[in-house]
Amino acid sequence: MKLCILGSGSSGNSIYVECDGFALLIDVGLSARELTRRLVAVGSDLSRIRGILVSHEHHDHVSGLPGVLKRHLIPI
Repeated sequence: MKLCILGSGSSGNSIYVECDGFALLIDVGLSARELTRRLVAVGSDLSRIRGILVSHEHHDHVSGLPGVLKRHLIPI
């Protein structure tokens, strides 16, 4: 299992979780560009994400969703 904190704090929250080739994001509080950059830094990319879990609807947890969903069909 791989767990990476991509962002934590008022400027954006996101966690990457991968297990047996299945990857998901918990929250998308980072822009699509920044999220992509941070995923590459941990050896992944948005095309590998199979689902997004939103913990709650505060801005710093969901602000990047529109940009990500514009380019990738990922279930929420």
